[in-house]
Amino acid sequence: MNKLLIIFFCFIPFFAFSQEQEIPKEAKSLYKGKAVRGFSLHADIASPIMGIASNKSIKTFEIQGDINLYNKFFPVLEIGYGEINTTLRYGQSYQSSAPFFRIGLNYNLLRNTDKEGKPRVVHSYPFIGLRYGFGGFNYKMDNIQMAVDYWGENKSYGFQNKSVYAGWLEIVGGIRVDVYKGFTMGWSVRLKTLFSSKDKAKIWWCPGQGFTSGVQFTFNYTVGYTFFKNTKQNLKKGDTPATTDKTQKPPVKK
Repeated sequence: MNKLLIIFFCFIPFFAFSQEQEIPKEAKSLYKGKAVRGFSLHADIASPIMGIASNKSIKTFEIQGDINLYNKFFPVLEIGYGEINTTLRYGQSYQSSAPFFRIGLNYNLLRNTDKEGKPRVVHSYPFIGLRYGFGGFNYKMDNIQMAVDYWGENKSYGFQNKSVYAGWLEIVGGIRVDVYKGFTMGWSVRLKTLFSSKDKAKIWWCPGQGFTSGVQFTFNYTVGYTFFKNTKQNLKKGDTPATTDKTQKPPVKK
């Protein structure tokens, strides 16, 4: 049942996006008028589920906001919180909790013009993007067993409330869909890599990044609201507003 729900939510944006009008390849993207065309606020409902699925002691939540520039570029700010308190396979305990941040940009893969080359409002679009994630956090490890002599006697070590800074890079790809009058949802897949910290060898899990060994893949499913600005207000005097009315004829020059 859970798998069916996940599949259902993944494909809602795909089906809605498929209803968007196709733009011919000869149309070119246009950058005229006011740059800001809207902004969005979204919450990720997948990250808490994915965290628990990977380790029951992981709790994480995040929200994001973006600004629409020319219906083409979307600067993004993401803020979240993550924590973990778990016991590892060989009895070591690991604890960490802190807020985290990501900044970056999404790039709309569709053209921002209609079939006549006029500006159009882009409500739904596939995108690719980059993020730089960062944050300062404390972590604690206990009961780390290490051999101290030739005879194999072990001694327990630990790191108590060490405070560090960490940063990482994310490559993002996904779909954003306007479902109904500004109510938007979408999904994205992320590749997380280049994790960096002075205590990299000791950090097992980092808020925002997740597990620190190797390349990590994560899935996000967001719901929220997008505030679209009137297309006519975004165009300078003399520009033509976007239209999808196939019956409208171009103005006749006198």
